[in-house]
Amino acid sequence: METYRLKNIAIVILLLLNACLLFMVGQQYFQSLQTQRRSAAQLRELYRSSQLALDSRLDLSQQPLDILTLARQAETERAIAAALLGGEALATSQGGGIYSYEAHDSTIQFRAGGSFDGSRLTLPVDDITEFCRQFCQQFGYEDLQFQVQNRTGSVTAVQQLSGVPISGCGLTLRFERGMLTSVSGAHVNLEDAVAASAERMTCVTALVRFLDYRTTAGIVCGAVEEIRCVYELHSGPSLRLLPMWRIDTDTYTYFVDCATGEVTRH
Repeated sequence: METYRLKNIAIVILLLLNACLLFMVGQQYFQSLQTQRRSAAQLRELYRSSQLALDSRLDLSQQPLDILTLARQAETERAIAAALLGGEALATSQGGGIYSYEAHDSTIQFRAGGSFDGSRLTLPVDDITEFCRQFCQQFGYEDLQFQVQNRTGSVTAVQQLSGVPISGCGLTLRFERGMLTSVSGAHVNLEDAVAASAERMTCVTALVRFLDYRTTAGIVCGAVEEIRCVYELHSGPSLRLLPMWRIDTDTYTYFVDCATGEVTRH
């Protein structure tokens, strides 16, 4: 009987502890939410006083993306080359991290930084729209833009990660009378991406940095229409995707580096 009572007491104590922990977590979340709302209200007031409109639909509670470290994948490069050359491609190292892929007397070169290009290609394409859509779906490109008339012209797209555009990873396919004649762009392998823990700038802070930049640089714009966190490809000692806050205004598009706060116009 005594053991039974002790068990009941222990259960009650554990339930009380869990309730206290849940209360503390809820309180912290509520305080964080209040802080975010207060910061957002102060930011909107700051923009109003600076005579710069801030779209009321903007989500100022957006979280910054993680920094991703990437690894080069030869199999992916070979698959891209085969799709654009129309057959199994033979790889040859050119030194300096450059690999050439050749098939049917045409060549595409891939560099360590992810960029690739090929000219004097001779791949006949029956349906340009379907060919481009299948290629982009297979290798993660979206936002296709067609500028093709009479089976001649160009098609562009941008590689994305879970719906997030990667600046610096564009694609351009050029056609002449139904034949793929050249390609240029960049591609990164995302399968083995490793997230790095680092301090990243919040959405509100990025908008404050942009407001400071507008004042000091004397740029002309009257409204911020959209903000979202995107990736930018950086090559160097290691291949990385760095988060950037993309700010679309009524005049130009600007980027705020999540790590340094540097503002640039693209």
